Amino acid sequence: MMNVQIGKEFTIKIGHKTEMGKLNDVLTIGNEYRKRKGYQKIGLDEYLRRTETWEFIFEVEEKYGKTTNREIPGLEKDDKNRVLYSKLMKNFSVIKSQRGGKVENRGVWANLQIMLDLAIYLSPTLRLEMIDVFINQKILFWRDLGGENFKEFNSLIDTLPDRKGKNNRNLYIEISLEIRRKLEILKSKGYNEKEHNALIQESRANWLNVLSLGIGAGMIKTYEDLIKILEKL
Repeated sequence: MMNVQIGKEFTIKIGHKTEMGKLNDVLTIGNEYRKRKGYQKIGLDEYLRRTETWEFIFEVEEKYGKTTNREIPGLEKDDKNRVLYSKLMKNFSVIKSQRGGKVENRGVWANLQIMLDLAIYLSPTLRLEMIDVFINQKILFWRDLGGENFKEFNSLIDTLPDRKGKNNRNLYIEISLEIRRKLEILKSKGYNEKEHNALIQESRANWLNVLSLGIGAGMIKTYEDLIKILEKL
């Protein structure tokens, strides 16, 4: 789970692989912005009872979901034309309700497209901040790419002439620490903290790509060469 900074005051937890986040968190932030502008708060029920919401969720499920081979039932509504969503939600993979388990995991979870749709419904301020973080800055893309690059990079260290056939686990750790030192995030344990913005994620991915290309092209031939080049990046 990533703790993604939203604006200057808030964070949202979202899986960088699943792109599923907690709608309740989006709701809390959006309602805070509404309160500051003198607007009434909106409940999650209000959003989830809308026909337009579920028409959009159907589209998201068809494109990104895992239930596309199953027939999803139509919209059942009450006498006020509000969608009865509790049972309906069980047919989707892009939106889920969790009632048990740890308190922090309880609530309604949905993928990024639905999180953005809720942000649009709640507040133009939140809408803009979510677009900036997830679309313009591409934080999930860079986090994912950096992770994949590091896996590939570790395997390339094993191909260096002076490291072939050796246990290089400590060197993987040493390189990781050096990169975090250069990014000034040495005190953190990984790349999922709120301080690790898109610029940090992008720099990490790009540095690993440069080093990997250097090894692949034969320009980096020893671990000592690798460290020297990393220091210059």
